[in-house]
Amino acid sequence: MINTIKSTKKITVLLLSFLLLLLTLSAQANSCEGSSVNNSVSVHCGEAPSATFDQDGRLWITFVQDQHVYVSHSDDSGKTYSTAVVVNPVAEDAEHNGENRPKIIVDADSNIYVSWTRKTSPRFTGEIRFSRSMDGGRTFDAPRTINDDELFTGHRFESLFLTESGHLYLTWIDKRDLEASVELGRDYSGAAVYFAVSSDQGASFSENYRVANNSCECCRIAIAPRGPENIAILWRQIFGVTTRDHAIAVLTPDGKTMEMGRASYDEWQIDACPHHGPTMIQSGLSGDYHISWFTNGDLHQGIYYARYSFDSNTPEQVFRVDGNAGASHPYLAEYGNTLYLLWKAFDGQNVNISLITSADDGASWTKPKILQSTSEGSDHPLIVKSENGLYLSWHSEELGYLFEKFTADTAGVRLGD
Repeated sequence: MINTIKSTKKITVLLLSFLLLLLTLSAQANSCEGSSVNNSVSVHCGEAPSATFDQDGRLWITFVQDQHVYVSHSDDSGKTYSTAVVVNPVAEDAEHNGENRPKIIVDADSNIYVSWTRKTSPRFTGEIRFSRSMDGGRTFDAPRTINDDELFTGHRFESLFLTESGHLYLTWIDKRDLEASVELGRDYSGAAVYFAVSSDQGASFSENYRVANNSCECCRIAIAPRGPENIAILWRQIFGVTTRDHAIAVLTPDGKTMEMGRASYDEWQIDACPHHGPTMIQSGLSGDYHISWFTNGDLHQGIYYARYSFDSNTPEQVFRVDGNAGASHPYLAEYGNTLYLLWKAFDGQNVNISLITSADDGASWTKPKILQSTSEGSDHPLIVKSENGLYLSWHSEELGYLFEKFTADTAGVRLGD
């Protein structure tokens, strides 16, 4: 009799716990609806999050919700978050998709820099926006527009990078030269890549410098350091008439473009933008550049990896990561002497986030290991690096915002073993 009562109580407790969980999940889901009314602003309810760690190990994150860009932080690696602080008090149509999301950087003085693209019409026009916090994220400066042409045209897909020397670079896709060519009655393919530099912690920016004409119109730009003050950038470029492969170049704080070369030879013939930007990091072992990208070219199809050396000006160790039609949006990181590459792929039922690693600077790779999976909509996967390891940063409709640590052991067995 006593055992029966205890069992009944256990069942009752389990049922109540289950009902409480359902109610909590329902409340969380409902709290994301009409959030501007009930003030439930959070990274789980927002869209297109980007994250970074500061030098003290605090996680900072930016995201878009209800036409505002927000910043929040976490002192427990993403388990809980502070109340979000609005960056742009006046609502504006901030871009919030996988290729075009707000960016965040925190410097050694705990100053916070945030960039994003403001859409100015439904027809692919926009402005490059920037704000900073000089008081540890409590308040932000009034947002500024960085493109200096004052044209109602496309300025989109910005990327933000801070060098060891303290130079803050903003690069983006720009259509001012297309507009000028149209007025002169000249043909012009694609857009152009532009950049600007701040040497005073974001207080001011240089004039806008052009990197190259005839870039693809809507792919993210990858950035990595090239010495203490220069940067290397990787972007999708139009070669010839309709070949959309990748170009690479080095940019300097005084507006120069150097060492420009071709970084991929896929012969993708397409007169449209595929919305698939590349990823790039500099190797801590060789100093070369690890690059990865998606292509559907005549020579290659799928996600590819290569190592690029500015000494030889050519991609080497070209390796097909995933040749399936549903593979997309790779992302690279290096921790210790191990190189990590993850991407998302649709297998017909689920979207999977997969990971491979290399312990020999990209010469060979492990077999793929699935880190996460969902049958619902999801964002691009990103990797965030800290002194303690690497984290998967990923937003999905099913899981909300996921910030999860992973290791080299996660990737499983090496190819050829």
